[in-house]
Amino acid sequence: MNTLKIVQISDTHLGASVDWTTEAARKVIDYIDTVLRPDFVVHTGDVQVIDPDSAADRNHGYGLLSGLRTPYRVLPGNHDIGEPAEHAWQGQVVTSERVEAFTDVFGPAQWRVDVGEVTLLGLNSELFGSGIDEEAQQWEWIEETVAGIGSERPVLLFQHKPIWTVVENSDHNLDIRESGALLLEHLERVNLKSVGTGHLHCFRTKQRGGALEVWAPSTAFMAGAGDLGLGDPVTQQLGIVEYTIEGGNVTAELLRVPGVDDALMTELEDVKASVEAVLAASAQ
Repeated sequence: MNTLKIVQISDTHLGASVDWTTEAARKVIDYIDTVLRPDFVVHTGDVQVIDPDSAADRNHGYGLLSGLRTPYRVLPGNHDIGEPAEHAWQGQVVTSERVEAFTDVFGPAQWRVDVGEVTLLGLNSELFGSGIDEEAQQWEWIEETVAGIGSERPVLLFQHKPIWTVVENSDHNLDIRESGALLLEHLERVNLKSVGTGHLHCFRTKQRGGALEVWAPSTAFMAGAGDLGLGDPVTQQLGIVEYTIEGGNVTAELLRVPGVDDALMTELEDVKASVEAVLAASAQ
């Protein structure tokens, strides 16, 4: 098996009026295309800064990502399409209309891509536990797709939120909750090598049986991981993740992108303004 390189970027939080995250994304794209030159790129969601109903932010994000010369796919996060109703941030609940708005621009919200002898699977984590029609359709797609992969090909899974529980009894949608166990049952039929997610704005790797769990950081800003009680030590840093697949084994390395300086959300006035606009609208 030839050595393959896959790059994961996540939580770019792009907005038409948000200069900081836009400039960071441009540097990330240039670094990927001119320095890393991987075989494939996966964006694991929260393309948009904060508002899933902002067509301007959605189109802005697409315009930037379409500048990638490397083949890529995009998955939705909660700020792209909303999330399950229980504990949904500011009432941003996933709906069929929001899913359609995303897929009209970025393409399917779940996909299989074969890169050489490796299979990449992308899933829409915001559907799990949502109860909308698209959730049932995704479960059917997972069952059919897993059956078609077989048990030999190495599989790298990507989605926005973690499968395994992050914090017990959290009031935040940090993972896919009860759906995680069922999803893992489906994945027992494939040679699952890694699970790459975003959402938590920090980096961590943890071996989960035969699979490497990877939390990818944001390219936009760091969040208060300590405030969420994440438990295990995490790396608070902006960056991207480079996966190396060699001989059927998968490793993941956190990379800092030159020129992208670490920042907290509270330090970014244009991001704060976007958040305040959403808060004001939800209070009406």
